[in-house]
Amino acid sequence: MTTDSSIVPIHGENLSKAWAKAFVKCWEARGNVLAPEIVCFSVDEENNSWELETPNIRQALENHLDKLGVRSTNQSSIETVAGTIFPESIWNRCQGDRKKLFDDYDSMWPHVERCPRNRRGTYFRRLTAYGKPHDPIKVNQLKEIIEKWQDDNHCHSALQAGIFDPFQDHINSRIPGFPCLQQVVFHPHGANGAEGMTVVAFYANQLLLEKAYGNYLGLFRLGLFMAGEMGLKLRGITCVTSNLKLSDRSGKKRDCKPLMGALKKELVNAV
Repeated sequence: MTTDSSIVPIHGENLSKAWAKAFVKCWEARGNVLAPEIVCFSVDEENNSWELETPNIRQALENHLDKLGVRSTNQSSIETVAGTIFPESIWNRCQGDRKKLFDDYDSMWPHVERCPRNRRGTYFRRLTAYGKPHDPIKVNQLKEIIEKWQDDNHCHSALQAGIFDPFQDHINSRIPGFPCLQQVVFHPHGANGAEGMTVVAFYANQLLLEKAYGNYLGLFRLGLFMAGEMGLKLRGITCVTSNLKLSDRSGKKRDCKPLMGALKKELVNAV
């Protein structure tokens, strides 16, 4: 396990390569844990040749998760994880109307909440309806951030959204499962964001095999949404994790050998 406080961030030219580099590094680490670790990738919307994902890397992960039985009913598990951070399919139907996005998600919440995995919330729910479970007063943190920015309140400390809630999350459970993502910051660069914006997310714990790729995808989509509403360009995603693990599955290293082979074929100078 790495514990070097002078850690050098893992950087990928796109989401897929950042995830793959992190996976390889964690595979080779003692105990298959990196603590702490920083993974980041740049976003270059103006470059017509830039691609968010490397198809062979994503497909290799999809295939491996499918073999392990990690799947969702109607879509890939990667998309399911990403959707807990930002509901891309709902946003696409809203045709750029953020009020409709917030209203639609709120009206759908009783149905979403029925899923046992969502009984304590989803990340997007915490971002848009933060508050005690039975308190009718909720705070839509994304709405507040966007409106403050549009009102020329560009104070950096106002551009953050919390997810962990001591009232709900300090529970007597060894494996609470949610929330691993603790906080998201929308960090502008240059005067009034003239040089764009980076999304910085902090995770207490993250699983590379089961969750991280979907986490990165969800953060990217959340960043695109927020940057667009704030009139900025998204420049990158930085994910800080206090405990980055290869997987929680038994026999993880043995089972991941085929995936490792596929990833190393896609990476140059893999470490």
